[in-house]
Amino acid sequence: MEEISARSFEQVLNSTVRMIRGSWSVPVCLFLQVDDGGKMRIRASDGLPSAVPSAFGFTPTDGLAARCLEKNEILESGSHPWDDGLEALLASVKTEKAATFILVPVAGQSRTLGVLVLGPVAGNQNFKNREAELRGAGNLCAVLSAYWRLYEWMNHFLPQINHELRTPLTAIQGSIGMVLGGVFGNVGSEVKAMLEMAHKGCERTVTAIEEYINRQNTGGTQ
Repeated sequence: MEEISARSFEQVLNSTVRMIRGSWSVPVCLFLQVDDGGKMRIRASDGLPSAVPSAFGFTPTDGLAARCLEKNEILESGSHPWDDGLEALLASVKTEKAATFILVPVAGQSRTLGVLVLGPVAGNQNFKNREAELRGAGNLCAVLSAYWRLYEWMNHFLPQINHELRTPLTAIQGSIGMVLGGVFGNVGSEVKAMLEMAHKGCERTVTAIEEYINRQNTGGTQ
């Protein structure tokens, strides 16, 4: 189930990048996103003549993509130096007549998630007049990427819940049950009442976690 769903997210995002490439009539469209380690990597692409090496990535510091990311600005290549490895990656699709790339910020609600790279285009084309359309394309990628990241986070979060929360709760519940059962001697009525409340609370929490995990594993909704 997890593998199929992850592949579906990837296919949708790649199809969206392909659609953007077609609507702007450019040879290449890339969606670069900053990963959890701070490196910018290709999340989706369409039009590159060869596969992107899996190890490709760069730390956005002071290059073109880094500035687009930091300033949330639409930029053209040539206005700033390229980031490490990015110019070489795109070199094979440039021609004498079309050698300019447009970089569009992929902006979420609170921060810029990545950069959309479109091109190459002729240098005399004015894309500033179509800024709203370009930003719309970036926003679409941002929404899809956010859903994908949420899915990835949930697949990491559920096993962590199972191991780090349910397991100790079960152990605590078992220990309280032993005390209530008189294994360690009799307890006073007030203490017993408090222990019974704690025991039931653990039981309800463990049951809720199990039901939540079961719903997620069977593809149900919350």
